[in-house]
Amino acid sequence: MSWTSITKATLYDSKAAALIDACDTAALGTGQTDRTTGIIQGVVDDLRRKVASCRRNLLDADTTTIPQGLRNLAVDVVIWRLKVALELDLSEDERRMLAQHERDLNRVANGDDVVDQPDDPIVSPMEPTVPPPSFGSNCGAAHFSEG
Repeated sequence: MSWTSITKATLYDSKAAALIDACDTAALGTGQTDRTTGIIQGVVDDLRRKVASCRRNLLDADTTTIPQGLRNLAVDVVIWRLKVALELDLSEDERRMLAQHERDLNRVANGDDVVDQPDDPIVSPMEPTVPPPSFGSNCGAAHFSEG
């Protein structure tokens, strides 16, 4: 499968078990069962938004998945957000890597880097074959004549 889900099990495999357990038990609000699930989905939503920013990219119909090639980046970002939720400082190396990940995601959004396309893409309505008229400038503006 070209797209994958990020789960607690994925994070446990990345040796973040103690961080997950701390985040899911420390200072929870009334009725709150864990923080990790919401943090994971927030990161997934952010990554999907970046992927969708490039019109050439398709999104998988499963809203919990991201391109397989962004898996390690997603795990890093989730771990950093867990640390922030626990009010732990990020190291200088983590801050540098976070900045690099942001640059990488911007390259995806700009279409400069390719991501895996989904097996089950969301079908979007057909794009119009004629571009809409531009009314903001003379460059490429549509001109209408009375007939």
